[in-house]
Amino acid sequence: MTQQRCIQRHRWTRWIVLAGSIALTPPFVAQTPNTVRSSSALAPATYPEVTRQVDVMMVTRDGVKLATDIYRPGTADGPTSVKLPVLLHRTPYDKAAPATIAIAKALASHGYVVIVQDTRGRHASGGVFEKYYVYDAYDGYDTIEWAAALPYSNGKVGMFGTSYAAHTQADASKLNPPHLSTLVLNMGGMSSAWDHSVRYDGAFEMGRQFTWAWEQALADTKNPVARSMLTQEHEFDWYAPLPLRKGQSPLSIEPVYEGYYLDEATHSDYGPYWETLGMQWEKYYPQTADVPMLHIGGWYDIYLRGTIENFHQLSKLKKSPERLMIGPWTHHGDAVSYAGDVDFGPTAALSDFDIDFHLRWFDFYLKGVHTPAADEAPVRYFLMGGGDGHKDAQGRLEHGGSWQNAQAWPPPSARPTNFYLHAEGLLSTKPPAPTESHATTFQFDPAHPVPSIGGGVSKRLKDGAYDQRERPDMPGSRAPYLPLHSRSDVLVFETEPLPEDVVIAGPVTVTLYASSTGVDTDFTAKLVDVYPPSKDFPTGFDMNLTDGILRASYRDGVKTRTLLTPGEIYKLTIKPFDTANLFKKGHRIRLDISSSNFPRFDVNPNTGEPLGLSRRMLVVDNTVFHDAGRLSSVELSILPAHAHTP
Repeated sequence: MTQQRCIQRHRWTRWIVLAGSIALTPPFVAQTPNTVRSSSALAPATYPEVTRQVDVMMVTRDGVKLATDIYRPGTADGPTSVKLPVLLHRTPYDKAAPATIAIAKALASHGYVVIVQDTRGRHASGGVFEKYYVYDAYDGYDTIEWAAALPYSNGKVGMFGTSYAAHTQADASKLNPPHLSTLVLNMGGMSSAWDHSVRYDGAFEMGRQFTWAWEQALADTKNPVARSMLTQEHEFDWYAPLPLRKGQSPLSIEPVYEGYYLDEATHSDYGPYWETLGMQWEKYYPQTADVPMLHIGGWYDIYLRGTIENFHQLSKLKKSPERLMIGPWTHHGDAVSYAGDVDFGPTAALSDFDIDFHLRWFDFYLKGVHTPAADEAPVRYFLMGGGDGHKDAQGRLEHGGSWQNAQAWPPPSARPTNFYLHAEGLLSTKPPAPTESHATTFQFDPAHPVPSIGGGVSKRLKDGAYDQRERPDMPGSRAPYLPLHSRSDVLVFETEPLPEDVVIAGPVTVTLYASSTGVDTDFTAKLVDVYPPSKDFPTGFDMNLTDGILRASYRDGVKTRTLLTPGEIYKLTIKPFDTANLFKKGHRIRLDISSSNFPRFDVNPNTGEPLGLSRRMLVVDNTVFHDAGRLSSVELSILPAHAHTP
């Protein structure tokens, strides 16, 4: 870490301490005219014109100028004099993007002042960008209070946005700005970056973080040589020499992005690095603003674990309404009805998501207009499954599904049910008999990892639901592109064909009794809905639902690395993301166990070297035990047949 970054980190860390004990009310400065007169007249439902004021420079407490566009509704004669609520969107992805402009104008036309801002160091804003850094919280606080004081604002500020623009909402709320009124957090707001989205129970979400750094370095660079290098090279080619070493990859030409990536890759133990305002919400739940929040997630979204945890914990601590909505979506994929190669039916897509959906929420919580948001259940989730499995015109499997309401998550009627691992690959609610074979051993070679075929890998890789088969367009796959279940390093445990429909909705918890010949290794788990062969899919379709990983040196919830004793048997818990699915009669429920899922996660070299800095790889034998005394299992949340709406 450079001296400049150390000084900057120390300054923001001091503000974290202050934020917990005093109200932060710095001076707010903006280069914007103050010529609009106020009015108490009621705002009409829509306005025919929207004016956009570009690059208003909002000055933060440390003097950095943040480029801000202001959209105001009105008529051909100019902006309305009515004081209106503000909708704030803070993004690192360019406030001048055509889609962003269109959404801002549409929302403004319905009677809002819409403010869109480039975050620090991005595009037209000043300062230096550093991902997940603490300044997003303070810059957000400053912007909210500045926006509330504008002469055409009524003092109420709501925030909206997806992914990083949801992180910026969460970060600002941790400082409890006086004029923050409500949030719509779409697929973002990490409860803890150590246990999902950056790292995952010890493993590193390598694929997403590396490709993000590469893309943003290319977008940001003003150096023509750097642009040529990053364009000529292909980021996927650089998976081969992982882990990256400082100064030895194309990312080194943009040190800010190389630095953040290497910091995340090498800070494997939980500690102060992971406790900053930008890296987690858990530590800051008590001081978070008590305002209505809508937490939106997707079954194939990389942030789902945090979305659910934020909803749970803030619901306990706050008086304001907390709502949870989960669809069958990938990251940024809520406007379509499919995820990967699987379609969930026309109701799965929120085609009006960016406008009408937000208006229903904001009109109720910022204007007091009675909308459907007033009467919604605390939890609304999409139950995947129920379709006939045909191939649609786009070549996707029609899995189907339906929206469900619940008073809590998981639904109160869900019953945790164990499915036990047996010899010969059986998965059953009956535990193994004392006479059964007790163990299955496989060889894990870090040089030939199991490829990531969909899942919650974010849009920079192919995310969503796919037939679990290697294919040329999936990094890590090799010819002849056989099903993953054919690999010797993938243990397959599946039920007999189901005699009736089985519905699950809630957490998925995998318990393994396992050992390794190495001093460290990983264990992965994947839940699969197995379609039988059909006319459209003659080899069947192994549809992934959710998956997870545990780095064994971080077993038992311990966040400081403790190496294994080779040959010793450990009880390990893997926690894939929650899911909701209807397994149809004739399908099978399958659990795949292995030791790699690449490039979603970095590959464990099995050597015990410092993570992110290894130079060697070791082939190990990993063993899963499944006998009457060591009940390896997967726990699913089963719903009674009558507890869901078809």
